Amino acid sequence: MRVAAAIAALGVVLGACSQLVRYTDELVDRGTGRTVLVTAPASAGGFFGFIAGLPVDLAALPITYPVYRVQADKDPAGADPLSTMLFPSFVLWRAGTLLGMPFDVLEYAGWRLWQPEVTPTEEERKRFEAQLDEQSLPAYPVETLEPATGR
Repeated sequence: MRVAAAIAALGVVLGACSQLVRYTDELVDRGTGRTVLVTAPASAGGFFGFIAGLPVDLAALPITYPVYRVQADKDPAGADPLSTMLFPSFVLWRAGTLLGMPFDVLEYAGWRLWQPEVTPTEEERKRFEAQLDEQSLPAYPVETLEPATGR
């Protein structure tokens, strides 16, 4: 029974990789409203997970290096040696970050759930929209055109 539950949980995690990466990023980001109670264990777990993955990286090098070489042969610009050869460390880093999850659940149920939603003022919203426009829209130099005069 426990094996079936573990396999089902693994299937959910593998099927939701982008959500898992996004959640682990949020666990270590104080800008998401999480306190040190959550971010500290998540950051420490991620650090120790990455360090624990380094021996696995060395052991998996006979597999990961040929994978990198095949990627480099197919698309030299898209081949990244670090993300390919340190893949086990990156996986254990994300898994270690999940150590902050129980603290996140407790903090959410005991604190963040009960806090009122922060709504920006009209001025803050306009400033934010102007900042987004400045960052995302291209800027072109403007030259004024004057009509030719017949004088």
